Amino acid sequence: MPRFTTGGDGSDRRVVARLYLLGGFFAVCFGVLISKAILFHLKDNDKLDKVALRQYRTAVRESTRRGKILDAQGRELAINIEAPSVWTDPRAVDNPEEAATQLAAILQLDRAKLLAQLTSSRKFAWINRWVTEEQAEKIRAFNFKGIFIEKENKRSYPNGQLASIILGAVGLDSEPLGGIELAMNDYLVQTTAPGSYQRDARGHLYLSPREMLNIRSPGAVELTIDTTIQYIAERELAKAIEATKSARGIVIVLDPHTGDLLALANYPTFDPNFYERYDLKQWRNIAVSDPYEPGSTFKMVVVANALEAGTVTPTQMIDCQGGEIHIGVDTLHDAHPHGMLSVADIIRVSSNIGAYKVEKTMGQARAYEAIKSFGFGEKTGIELPGESNGIVPNVKRWSEVQFATIAFGQGISATPLQMAVAMGAIANGGAVVKPHVVKRILGENGEALHERETEIVRRPISHETARTMTRMLEAVTQKGGTGTRAASLEYPVAGKTGTAQKAGRHGGYMEGRYYSSFIGFAPSDDARLVVYVGLDEPKGPYYGGLVAAPVFRDVVEKTLKYLKVPSRMGLTTAKKDASSVPVDGAVVAMPTTVPEIPAAPEVMPAVAEAGEGKWQLPDLTGLTMRDVAKLTRVATIDLRLIGSGVAIRQNPAPGSVVARGEEVVVEFKPML
Repeated sequence: MPRFTTGGDGSDRRVVARLYLLGGFFAVCFGVLISKAILFHLKDNDKLDKVALRQYRTAVRESTRRGKILDAQGRELAINIEAPSVWTDPRAVDNPEEAATQLAAILQLDRAKLLAQLTSSRKFAWINRWVTEEQAEKIRAFNFKGIFIEKENKRSYPNGQLASIILGAVGLDSEPLGGIELAMNDYLVQTTAPGSYQRDARGHLYLSPREMLNIRSPGAVELTIDTTIQYIAERELAKAIEATKSARGIVIVLDPHTGDLLALANYPTFDPNFYERYDLKQWRNIAVSDPYEPGSTFKMVVVANALEAGTVTPTQMIDCQGGEIHIGVDTLHDAHPHGMLSVADIIRVSSNIGAYKVEKTMGQARAYEAIKSFGFGEKTGIELPGESNGIVPNVKRWSEVQFATIAFGQGISATPLQMAVAMGAIANGGAVVKPHVVKRILGENGEALHERETEIVRRPISHETARTMTRMLEAVTQKGGTGTRAASLEYPVAGKTGTAQKAGRHGGYMEGRYYSSFIGFAPSDDARLVVYVGLDEPKGPYYGGLVAAPVFRDVVEKTLKYLKVPSRMGLTTAKKDASSVPVDGAVVAMPTTVPEIPAAPEVMPAVAEAGEGKWQLPDLTGLTMRDVAKLTRVATIDLRLIGSGVAIRQNPAPGSVVARGEEVVVEFKPML
C-alpha cells in the first residue's frame, strides 16, 4: 500500500483532508437515503402513494351511470344507453396528418382543430363523445395508432320531446342541465371513482380494469306524471297553438286531492336527446318559473274569500254601475255593461266592478291575508327547479286603484301552478295541497327508499264555501256564462275564464297583447282533475272563453276516459237537490246543462273493424248522443258531438273508414 509523505509546503496533507471530507459527505447522504427508504417501508404514506400513482396512472373523467326516471305506471322516461366515444394519446399517433384527414371526414369535424389535438404534447384528449356505432366501426377499420374508442354511458329519452320540460337534460360527464335531472341529481347519480388507465414507462396510456370499490349504484325516481295524460295534454296544447298562433302555451293536469301533477305541457319545448340544438328559452318551465297577471280567473279567489268571511252571500245583489266606476282620476270598466248582479252572477258573467265591490266588503287588510292564505306570494314547493314566488304587493302600499284591480287579477302575479293549486282547494273541499311531481325514490333493487305523502298546507275555506263556489263555477260553463265552450256533454265541469291584457316592462298595458286562460275541474261533483290552460298572445280571438276553454274540455274528456271515469252523458248529472245550494236558509238554483235523452232504439248499427287501427262508420243519424257514444266506444277515434237530441248528420259520411285518433263530428237536433 503506498504511503503518502508530506512535503515541505503541506500540499499533500490538504489533499488527504479533502478526500476524507468528500467521502464523509457521500456517506452521510447515503445514510439519509437508507433511513428514508426504511421509514417509507415501515410507515403508511398517502402522499407517497399519490406521487407514485401519478407516475404510472392517470384519471380520465367519464360519463357517470344515472338512475332511471319512470312515470307513475313504471314506464321509462329517462334511461342509460352505451355510446362509443373517441379519444387519443397524441404522443402515440404515428401519422397525425392522415389520422386528422380520415377522422374529420368520419366525424364531420374541423380538420385543422383535429390536427392540433393529434400533435399536442398532452397525454390524453377526447376527440368526440358519443359517436354513432357506424362512425365507431369506420374508425376501428382504419386501426389508427394512438386513437382509441371507449364505451360510455349516455342519457337517452325514449319518448323524445314528451315531458322534456319536466325531465330536463343531461350533458357531458353526467352533468344535469335542468328539470328532474337537476332537482333529483343526488338520487340519480352513481357514486364512483373516475375510470383509471395505466401508463407505461414512456408515459403512454393503456387500458386497465376499472376500480370497482366504493361504488353506489343509482336507483330510480318515479314521477307522478302519467305518460298517457302527458301525451294528451301536449297534443291538445299543440293543436291550440297551431289554431290560435299563440307565442307560448301551458296545460297543467293536477289531482286536487293528492297534489299529484299528472301532466305539465309547455310550448315551446325541446328534445332532450339533442338539447344542444335548442335555444335556452325553450327549456324554461314557464308553468312554475314565469309569474303572470292572472286576470279574471283570480276572481274565484276573491269571491271565495268573501264568502268564507261572511261579508257576502251568493244571492246578494251588487250594483255594477253600468260597467263603469270612477276611483279618483281613474275609471275602471267591464267588458260588457251590467247593472244589478248577484254575487253568483258576478262570477258567471265575470264582472270586474262586481268583483271589486265584493272584495271591498272585506277591507284591504283582510283581503290581503285571505289571498295569502291560498298560497299566493310563496313557492308551492314542488320538486322542480326555478320556481317563482309570484308577487303579492304588501298591503301597506296598496292604493285604492290597486286594491280594485287586484280583485280582477291585475297588479298581482302568480304562476300557472299556483293558480291550479288554488282551484284545487275549491275542488277538494277547501284544502291547499302541496303539489308534487316525485312519487317515490327507489333503490338499486327496486325497493322504495322514500315515498311521498299527501301534505295539506292550510285550509283557507270551509267545505261548505267550497261547495257553494263549485256551483257558482259550474254556472260559468252554462248558458249565459263566459265559459260555455268548456262545457262537456259527458262530464259536469266547473271553471273560470281569464283574459288579461299584458303589462308592459315600463308600466301600463300593451295594446292587443293578451294572456288567455281557463282553469277548472271535473267531474265537478266529485273532482278527479284540475286542468289549467294558458295561451300567451293568441292571434285573432283572444278571450279565454273562446280559445282556452275548448282545450280544457278536450283534455278533461280524453283524460277522464283514459282513467275510466264513467261518462254521464244522457243522464241527470246529480240527484234532485244537487242543482241547488242552501245559503242562509234560502235555496239558490243552479240549472243543469245535461238534458234527458230518450232510450236507444232496439236495433243498433255496428262499427266494423277495417284493418289494424281502422274502423268503418255506420249511419249514425237518428241515434241519441248516448247511443252514439256507446256505439263508437270500440273505436279509438276523436268523437266530437255538437248540439243535443238526435243525430241529424255526421262527418265523415256513413261507410267511411277512419283511423285511430281521427276526428268524427256528429251533429244533433233537439227532439220535438
